[in-house]
Amino acid sequence: MFNNSAIEEYRKKYVGFFCLLTKKKLNPFEALEFYRRKEKVENCFDDMKNQLDMKRLRIHSSQAMDARLFVQFLALILLTKVRLIIKRSKELKNLTVREVMEAMETITEIKYSGRYGSLITEAGLLQREIMAAFGLPPETLLHDSGK
Repeated sequence: MFNNSAIEEYRKKYVGFFCLLTKKKLNPFEALEFYRRKEKVENCFDDMKNQLDMKRLRIHSSQAMDARLFVQFLALILLTKVRLIIKRSKELKNLTVREVMEAMETITEIKYSGRYGSLITEAGLLQREIMAAFGLPPETLLHDSGK
């Protein structure tokens, strides 16, 4: 029914190629860089919709919408920075953002009234690796905000 040899010949000739149309004259490396930047922006919008709960705005005023978009924009910047740090860290490179956040979720500050001040729960190995990757010294967990 199909001419398989013609299809295979066509695939061999054109596989691995794609075409970008632009008004500017670009060399292949510049064109690929533009394409990759576009893909990053698309990934950011995907993150906003899926990771940052922006599928529905649930907003009734334009002022509230502006505030929500601003907060989402800041969250996107932070999410991008967290991903970059995870990607650069050899200890964390196999973890997702969600796994890193869940690991840090168990650290709690306990405040005592009076002279005791506050304590922060002890960090495990993974939590210390995360803190090191983010440039937080281990002493961060030992601070005493009561003094």
